Amino acid sequence: MTETLLTQTEEIERMVVYAVGEVSRTMLGIEAKLDFRRKVNKGDVSESPLEEDDSGIVFGNVGFVGIASGMVYFGMTASTAQRVAAKMLDMSIAEVSDGHALVNDVMGELSNMTAGAFKNQLCDRGYNCRLSIPSIIRGKYFVVEGDEAELREIYSFKLGEETVVFELFMKLDRDSDDDGRL
Repeated sequence: MTETLLTQTEEIERMVVYAVGEVSRTMLGIEAKLDFRRKVNKGDVSESPLEEDDSGIVFGNVGFVGIASGMVYFGMTASTAQRVAAKMLDMSIAEVSDGHALVNDVMGELSNMTAGAFKNQLCDRGYNCRLSIPSIIRGKYFVVEGDEAELREIYSFKLGEETVVFELFMKLDRDSDDDGRL
């Protein structure tokens, strides 16, 4: 059997680390340090690496479709998202905490940029795909589930003292009629 990208876990890890690192350096001026990576096999119990706190959890999700298809979930606790949004927008936490609009916008942008940096690396390797628009999911005590992916990995990063999570669901279809181009 020919090795595909889905079996090249070190390569995928490098791609994820690059994507999260580039976006965090560019947008926040903070180095992202990989804390851990966990492969999730079909049937495994889903667990979120995010600490449960009263602020809840915020995930931005962006889909990609083409030869490579899947979903990226970029998330953090709501309190971390407020601090990240304040830093990114050069505002106070009080200013970004008036409702969810500013924090959601920042999470959508960070998710889109992170998924885009990952997608560009897929395309560079011949796995053409295109992105969906980002969506925001907020809640308490939830985990992301998905059984259709051939590959599911959870990456936890430290941005200083803050934890952010990049969850990847992906499958490949070299015979796809959708070549990932518009």
